[in-house]
Amino acid sequence: MSSKKHYPPIHLNPTLDREAIRETLRQRRRVQIKNVFPEKVAERLHKCLSEEVEWNTIFSDGDEKVHAMHPTQVKAMTPAQSQWLSNYIIDKAKFDYQFLYHNYPIWDLLQKKLAPDLYVFRFVEFFNSPEFLDFIRYISDVPSIGMADSQATLFRPGHFLARHTDRDHTYKGRRMAYVLNMTPVWRTEWGGILEFLDEDGNVMEGFAPCFNTLNMFHVPIWHHVSYVAPFAAAGRYGLTGWLRDKQDDDSA
Repeated sequence: MSSKKHYPPIHLNPTLDREAIRETLRQRRRVQIKNVFPEKVAERLHKCLSEEVEWNTIFSDGDEKVHAMHPTQVKAMTPAQSQWLSNYIIDKAKFDYQFLYHNYPIWDLLQKKLAPDLYVFRFVEFFNSPEFLDFIRYISDVPSIGMADSQATLFRPGHFLARHTDRDHTYKGRRMAYVLNMTPVWRTEWGGILEFLDEDGNVMEGFAPCFNTLNMFHVPIWHHVSYVAPFAAAGRYGLTGWLRDKQDDDSA
């Protein structure tokens, strides 16, 4: 029975240096927090992401509309259809905002009351708990933060996320963006690096997707996830979303 699954209770690593994290965020507006959860919690989340989640494939039409394809739809495509879609995505990526990766819509499923018994949903509950939100409000010095949304993501070879600032028509109170990386082994040359850019497109800093590491940054800032190389030998797993002001309509 799914109700008998063993889920380690989620809490932050008590050894985190909150003062150092806060000072880094104050000075640089971004921070990489390693070993953010106890080992057993991180290992169980990775198991859920790598073995239990059913991944959609998402991309943009270049006009701010997101398309999500269920795995059954992807499997049903002919080679010719797959090639056409690949060409379409690449063509749109040349000059428009574009992305291609796998996702699992945790927040949307929660709002629709369609959430199955998976560990990822416990994390979204934790991200909206007093323990986590108090931690975030303290290290960020943004007292208005009152909620966190989330999706699970998986970047495989050929996947990418083009540069953007997270400040668009769907902004709705976004104060900070976060990525909880859950990739046990990753090499920089495989790509998939969260890169922060200046106004001229120069890379100011890059965060590799280290295991059990929470990357956070204030909105807005130019950033992207670099193209994952064909020879990448692992998947880049994570939970990502925004820390936002409390909304009257939390489903927004």
